[in-house]
Amino acid sequence: MSTDGKYIRDDFDHCLGHFIEECGEALAAAGKTLRWGWSSVNPEIPEQDRESNAVWLQREMKDLREAMDRLQKCFDEDRLP
Repeated sequence: MSTDGKYIRDDFDHCLGHFIEECGEALAAAGKTLRWGWSSVNPEIPEQDRESNAVWLQREMKDLREAMDRLQKCFDEDRLP
């Protein structure tokens, strides 16, 4: 699930923080996938909300890509602190 727009702030520090957060989430998904396999699911999540590690990793990659694009825009527009 992508970040809700009402929580997005476009200043450099928040873009960098969001990028770092999404990196961590993508790394967690990749690590669990290596440990438990592509088709494994998290048994702690209610059954109706479960997704395979493959789906989870792809979702986190999409979120990371969006955060990377926002951070790149800060660089492109010279919005560094």
